[in-house]
Amino acid sequence: MTGATRWQYGALAGVSLLALLAASQAAAQTAVSPTEQPNPGSVIQSGPGQSGNPQEVAGDDPANDIIVRGVRGSLLRSVETKRDASTIVDAISAEELGKFPNRNVAEALSNIPGVTVGRDGRGEGRSITVRGLGESFALTTLNGRILPTDGPDRSFAFDVLPSEVISGAEIQKAAQAAQLEGSIGGNVDLRTARPFDHKGFHAAGSLEGQYNQFAEKGGVKASGVVSTTFANDSMGVLVSGTYNKYKFRTDNLGEYSSTDTFDIATAANGQRSIVNVPNGGVIVPYFYSVGYVLGERERWGGSAAYQWKPSSNFELRLDGIYSNYTDNQENHRVSVGLTPLADDGSVRWDLNNVQVDRNKVVTNYTVNPATVDVLATTEPRHSITYQYGGHIDWTPLEKLKVSADASFGKATNNTGGENRFVVAGIPGSRAVVATRNGGLPDLQITIPNADGTLTNRPLSDAGNGDLRAHYIGIQGQNIADRSTQAKLDLAYEVDNGAMKSFTFGGAYLNRKKTVDVIDNQYTTAENFAGYPFSFAAIGANVVQEGQVSNILPKLSGNFPRSIPSFDIDTYLGSLAKAENNPNVLNPATGQPYPTGFAAQQIVPDLLASYAIRERTWDGYFQFNLEGSRWRGDFGLRYVHTSVDSLGYGASVRSYQVIGVGTANVVFNPIEPINGGGDYSRLLPSANFAYDLADGLRVRLAASQAISRPTFGQLSSAKDYSAAQSNTPVVTDAGNPNLKPVSADQADISLEYYPNNRLALTVAAFYKHLTNFVTTQAVAFNLVPTNQVAGAPSSFPFTELTYVNGDSAKVYGIEVGGQYFLRNGFGLQANATYNKSRAERAGRPTVNLEDAVPFSANAKLFYEAHGVNASVSYQYQSRFVSSQYSYIDSLAIKQSPYHELAASVSYDVLPQVTVYAQGSNLLDSATKRFSTYSNVPAFYEYTGRAFFFGIRARM
Repeated sequence: MTGATRWQYGALAGVSLLALLAASQAAAQTAVSPTEQPNPGSVIQSGPGQSGNPQEVAGDDPANDIIVRGVRGSLLRSVETKRDASTIVDAISAEELGKFPNRNVAEALSNIPGVTVGRDGRGEGRSITVRGLGESFALTTLNGRILPTDGPDRSFAFDVLPSEVISGAEIQKAAQAAQLEGSIGGNVDLRTARPFDHKGFHAAGSLEGQYNQFAEKGGVKASGVVSTTFANDSMGVLVSGTYNKYKFRTDNLGEYSSTDTFDIATAANGQRSIVNVPNGGVIVPYFYSVGYVLGERERWGGSAAYQWKPSSNFELRLDGIYSNYTDNQENHRVSVGLTPLADDGSVRWDLNNVQVDRNKVVTNYTVNPATVDVLATTEPRHSITYQYGGHIDWTPLEKLKVSADASFGKATNNTGGENRFVVAGIPGSRAVVATRNGGLPDLQITIPNADGTLTNRPLSDAGNGDLRAHYIGIQGQNIADRSTQAKLDLAYEVDNGAMKSFTFGGAYLNRKKTVDVIDNQYTTAENFAGYPFSFAAIGANVVQEGQVSNILPKLSGNFPRSIPSFDIDTYLGSLAKAENNPNVLNPATGQPYPTGFAAQQIVPDLLASYAIRERTWDGYFQFNLEGSRWRGDFGLRYVHTSVDSLGYGASVRSYQVIGVGTANVVFNPIEPINGGGDYSRLLPSANFAYDLADGLRVRLAASQAISRPTFGQLSSAKDYSAAQSNTPVVTDAGNPNLKPVSADQADISLEYYPNNRLALTVAAFYKHLTNFVTTQAVAFNLVPTNQVAGAPSSFPFTELTYVNGDSAKVYGIEVGGQYFLRNGFGLQANATYNKSRAERAGRPTVNLEDAVPFSANAKLFYEAHGVNASVSYQYQSRFVSSQYSYIDSLAIKQSPYHELAASVSYDVLPQVTVYAQGSNLLDSATKRFSTYSNVPAFYEYTGRAFFFGIRARM
């Protein structure tokens, strides 16, 4: 028996034995805890929370029940969901119809213990990390259905969903056999509103103005929802819609790609020189760039639902959601290469003045000559996501309940050939660098005069005579994710002693992810590489004054605060003036550029494209037990997944080494590469809850769980193109036979609900993950298919491919609570401590990526006399963002982050509310460093945002 098998049976036996002991001890007790749910362990449910009017909340005295909405009502419903759940769950709920607690779904989830939000750099939450495991380890569903994603992988981007269409969300942190598999971090189920949530006619709408202080731009948002029931409340319809458009600005450190492949040698006479070393040399930036992003986002969408319940034994629900999200942004920045050697091998550092600290970080040096690049990029995102489905709850027999669900969803993001990365440069410049602890290094740039001499001309003086054409990168991806799924669940009530019911059923998922890359990488991207001419030389007016004159105003330092810029369309349109122009010659031919040379050829890039089809069949059974003061479940879920993978590759026809960095390589035509694999897993789970006293409950859970590889890792593509530079490596080699990451996990929690004004919880968890996907170098002999005469018949090569094998351990403690005073004040707070260790083959044990060691949330609010005010604070401690930076020995660590938000509203009429809100009130920025505080890796600042509007309901 293997260790994993022993763990499975040991955990199940232990929890089951505890349940039976509790049953025998409680057999003589007749009192029933007021916190028991009517049908413990049942999987036949409509989604997170319970049906009924969520505004009706009982107080301590049933005779004085009141209608509660706003923050207090939302928190009470969340506690009810947690208390009534059959496993360890945390939840959030809408404050009222059409009003989610936060402006963004991801940011709302971050109020839950153990959840941290990943921001997209534009001031908005986009992804979440649950219990120290990154976004790829979480499963996101909508009404119990897996959501398609608009990115190349599985992780769901929450920014595509308008928060107004979500009425609640539930994170299931422990597994049950009856629940979908695919999550180790947590199963996030979002819930859309339904007409039976609010019987009768209800409507709500809001109109909002928005202002971004940093961008000094505004925006507008409008939303509305209408719900009604009819036919004696046996039918209902709900429709919601929202529209949002706003502008933003972000200043950032665009790149600081460090390297340690150079070292400074000192001879006996004190003479310094530069030597190449594989690694372990001095730490210096390969490139250093800084700039700003200006953008506009537009999001519109909505949801619809129909419910029909002709009797207590039958209910039909049809629902759907649609989101259309557009993000257009322009990135302008300056970039300088700072390595000590020029392309011809000459030393361009003033070695006599170079300073190096005790960590081997070069802290002060001059680069001459340096090439200053001015970049402009466009990064559009056109995301459309929709899902629709039907659900039936049916009780054909008194003790038999049947639940059936079927749905289809699709997400697309079509930006093939729309992402542009365009560079113009100024060779012969000078750069002086000095590092700073905790900030960006000083970077003083001097550009040459017209005659090539260097005096004191600043970068801000650059014009059409200085900037020279260089690189034109045009690319993008057309992504489509389609999912068809169906579920059937049956519950049979036994009611025989401790055995109350057993549930069984199955699920089917057919998912296809297609990523088609379109670019000019191998056609025209480098037609004008090498800075062959200035824009003035071809009579073009391209260079403009920068749109921003105070880059990163909150950060001290002497780096470029204003940079010249150009419009990409103007840049590209001007290049035709170089064709047939006797004043500019193609350095490769010595002749004028021919007609059509400036036209960009944007073609499919098959080597970077792939299509993955994944089919999963599930079957499960679960036994549900209950005593007078306890309940529990245990069961097994069987999972079988098959993968069909389509990638592309061009094998090597002939290979001749010409020099150290050059080879004459002839490739065969690109051909599809088909692959596939399959795996089956048996996943046990057990859950147990015992009421130690009225309102005091302990929960135990143990299970095995899986998380599937990303779609990109499953691609069967192979790229041999590195051979052209005599680099014997095959890259982008996916592995369609990868197995999922597996986890043995255990949880314990203690929950205290003495009344509706107080709730306290503490939980501890442990996860042991195996089969982590990692990259492995596999040696093989490359045999060209038609080698030229006289050349070797084979060459030693290395394939960088994905394999299973690494492991990690994650454990932590979560505490949370909320308390309502009778005078209208209330407090909610939680904190999470997380510890992780990842064991990578051949490397030291390190912290798991994106595992935040400590996080905390606190909210103080007041609701009375028509006033609703709150202040929210979030904190994330320092954590490892990536185990390896450009230098393998340096991990990228993110500095502590603080977030403060506030809101206030007033009911001017019982049905009309005016409000104002503010986010990022501490003016925080995201900062990352490559281990040392004077080696930055990432810096992003978005500024404060303010919102004000009016909301009406009826």
